[in-house]
Amino acid sequence: MSLPILTVIVVTRNAQNRIAPLLKALAKQSLADELDVLIISIASAAPRLSSQEGLNVTLINRSDFQNLGHARAEGARRARSTLVAFLEDHALPDPYWAEAVYEAFRNAPDMVAVSYSFLNGSPDTYFYRSVFMAEYGALAHPLREGIAPSLVANNVAYRRDPLLAVGTSLGALMEIDYFLQKAMSSDFKITTAPKALLAHQTNRHLGDLLKGHFHYAQLFAVRRVQFEGWSFPKRVVGAAAVPLLVPLLRIKRLFHAVGDPSKAARAAAALPIILLLYFAGALGEAWGLLCLQPDLAERLLWLELESERISA
Repeated sequence: MSLPILTVIVVTRNAQNRIAPLLKALAKQSLADELDVLIISIASAAPRLSSQEGLNVTLINRSDFQNLGHARAEGARRARSTLVAFLEDHALPDPYWAEAVYEAFRNAPDMVAVSYSFLNGSPDTYFYRSVFMAEYGALAHPLREGIAPSLVANNVAYRRDPLLAVGTSLGALMEIDYFLQKAMSSDFKITTAPKALLAHQTNRHLGDLLKGHFHYAQLFAVRRVQFEGWSFPKRVVGAAAVPLLVPLLRIKRLFHAVGDPSKAARAAAALPIILLLYFAGALGEAWGLLCLQPDLAERLLWLELESERISA
């Protein structure tokens, strides 16, 4: 039996209704018969998977995992392909997504990672379009070919060998890709796959979005202190500066990254929502720098795997 050209890794918990549409979308891939799909379930009861003809799916039940990074690392270790593509369970790929990811790696042999090109997978309203621009505007379709304009989280593909070379710290670092990519240092290079279209579904409720941005940034700050050894004085100074500087820096980076005039116009129209979400994140980061709570991994699991999402 020949090895797959791409292993798709999905982590899930208590969102049974998300897996069926995702598997259906993967079964429609132009390279479906050359894919290996790993579903990493961290729920107490494993989900029931609907059979998809022509799609090789393996369910790995790890209810003992209480950290998203450990689950993703388990997928990388269990993968049979030299290329691994991570998908969130609330993102649906275009039929040529896998083929485009594979071609991007083949055309750029020195690249460690590939970024997808994102679409708004939630209703076409001002609110959901604005949330999409806040979260994925820098990588929104149409995406230019070349070095990715920003770092990506969760929805990203890697060469497997560089991941495994990280060693025993892989699980901790894969909780938030930023720290994994930073640990790789100059060895980390990421290119775009403009034709690898992925429709990302956002949170249904504004309250969940605000809470999610706050908690994600809070966890980011705690992990930054953990991995980068920030002293208490540096944490205090950082906490004072973050609420003002971070939203402005993120907006500057967003407009620098979008490039395309039409995307820049969409980002400008979305500024009220963007500012709201970025400020919620900045407050979470400041709070995380000051109060190093130890139990934040569970909040990231809630945000990514349990908070209600809405599809178009």
